[in-house]
Amino acid sequence: VFLGLLPVALGVMCWLLMSDPTERPEMKFVLALFSLAFFLACMVCHGELARLKPHPAHLTIFYFMISLGGALGGVFVALIAPAAFNANYEFPVAIVFCAIVVTATLYFEKESPFRRELLGWPSIGLVTLASLIAGVNARIVRDMVSGNIAVVRNFYGEMSVRQYGDPYEWDSYRTLVHGAINHGEQYTHPGRRREPAAYYCKDAGIALAVNARPIGTPQKIAVIGLGTGTLAAYARPGDFYRFYEINPLVEGIANEYFTYLKDTEAVTEISLGDARLSLEREAPQNYDVIAVDAFSSDSIPVHLLTIEAMRLYFRHLKPDGILGVHISNRYVDLEPVVARAAAELGRRAWLVTTQDNDDGSCYGTNWVLLTAREELLETEEFRVNGREAVPPAWMRLWTDDYSNVFRVLQ
Repeated sequence: VFLGLLPVALGVMCWLLMSDPTERPEMKFVLALFSLAFFLACMVCHGELARLKPHPAHLTIFYFMISLGGALGGVFVALIAPAAFNANYEFPVAIVFCAIVVTATLYFEKESPFRRELLGWPSIGLVTLASLIAGVNARIVRDMVSGNIAVVRNFYGEMSVRQYGDPYEWDSYRTLVHGAINHGEQYTHPGRRREPAAYYCKDAGIALAVNARPIGTPQKIAVIGLGTGTLAAYARPGDFYRFYEINPLVEGIANEYFTYLKDTEAVTEISLGDARLSLEREAPQNYDVIAVDAFSSDSIPVHLLTIEAMRLYFRHLKPDGILGVHISNRYVDLEPVVARAAAELGRRAWLVTTQDNDDGSCYGTNWVLLTAREELLETEEFRVNGREAVPPAWMRLWTDDYSNVFRVLQ
């Protein structure tokens, strides 16, 4: 049964990998499909291991080889692949090997109805299926790297930089993509390099927070998550920006392929390492604004959203400072999480939602701003795209000891 269903499951996985993320089914359904496919693959592979188990006299070496294979596989995925590959090649390759296992098993199994002459229709069908899956995965691998000016990978995932248009055309730009998620972009024409784009346009919540101080008043800003360094485009002379970034490759990309950090009028500093640990080691910094935008691809940095983390941020903020949390995500709704923490801290939570603009340079975003400045949230700039973020009754406070991502899946 498992053997017969596995080809269908592999085909579904290939379809999901090739499809546009915006056109996929709901995340809960995608998780169920991938989980089922992995279950079938494991049952088939482990079933073959059990079927091929040798005479008891050879069981010691048999189990030793299984253990050794598991250990080597873990070392390869965790240590070798991130260092040797610039993209996630091993997943498509694993799908191809599963297809080969299915083909070989169905053909060579004595009791299999598919055991016929090599050129029989069943065998041709199986070989065709394996070839199709291999071809689809070859396209997936090709799409991972084609058209990029840089592709790098480490323990934290795969990142790529892609250029759109000639660098000196007015509308040309380049993007930083982590996994499948855009982590910032910049116009490359010299006359537009300082324009903030993507999630940081002038009507985005974090832009409103940074621009809330009167012109001429120097600010001290902390940004958790460097990306392309876009927020530095809002800096004025006398400002200080500190970027906290856990992935050392991001710093190199931001400096080599983007110019926000080079062009800014502020003094900038990059603190490498986990942002929360770095902040815990520092004395109170009296920041005017702290921006939390530390999504790694689409994964959720839970430890940066707990009540303990929120208290830490406010320890480093001025009494009238603003905490901005970027919650734009296709798969999870983090508004209840942040709103619940704000209620616990006695701060107002203000959700600022923007939409994609006409030329595609600004993306729709959701930023939740936490502050004690009641009068600020009543201004027209904050009210035009904003509303109060109120935690639902069912939302339980996230702490270092409790969090539930499944509860907030969209």
